[in-house]
Amino acid sequence: MRCSCQRCGTYMVQDEKGVQSRCICPECFFVCSACVSTEGGKPLDVDSLRMLALLREAQGDGRTEDDPEY
Repeated sequence: MRCSCQRCGTYMVQDEKGVQSRCICPECFFVCSACVSTEGGKPLDVDSLRMLALLREAQGDGRTEDDPEY
């Protein structure tokens, strides 16, 4: 999965470390693990990822699933 930074919108770089995988923004160095759910120790299922996308959209970041930078 490719995510854009929640702070600045730049594509995040994946730092793959098994269940401790995360994404790091090369622009502002924001770290996120939402798409891999490292806190729970396992990746999120499709429905959970969709819910995250809806929540993110509702927070007003202006992006949608159809946006190429989403």
